[in-house]
Amino acid sequence: MNITILLIATVLMWIAVIVGLYQRIFLMPKWFENPPASFERIRKQSKNARTFWIPLSALIMISLVTALILNWENYGIRIHIIGSLVCFGLTGALSGIYFVKEVLKFSKMPVNAPQTPDLIKRTKFWLRWTTVRDVLQIFAAVFVSIAYNHA
Repeated sequence: MNITILLIATVLMWIAVIVGLYQRIFLMPKWFENPPASFERIRKQSKNARTFWIPLSALIMISLVTALILNWENYGIRIHIIGSLVCFGLTGALSGIYFVKEVLKFSKMPVNAPQTPDLIKRTKFWLRWTTVRDVLQIFAAVFVSIAYNHA
């Protein structure tokens, strides 16, 4: 059972990485190509994004915590699962503290609002720093993969 849960956590984590990178590379640049008019894309995708990311994140956390509990006695597995939890937890914390709040503000802007230098600066900052979340997710996936390989 402990190996199965660890495999589930690993697969779910890599799904998050692949989808996150796809969004970062192909979708997010389009969100910010002509703000605030391009923010309409955020509004159109936000319900689907919530429907995907919230359950996936919950399943990842549940499977990681369960895998940690089931594999507590194995130091090599335990330390890598903890590393994965820390990286994934930081991803969630950063999202909740800044990224989600800011993208919600962007999505609520009227399409015909003026494109100000401050708005352009905010969108570039958001897009540049969202890469940190992707890197943290990659580290989380690598850590849980290493844990699985120790099993």
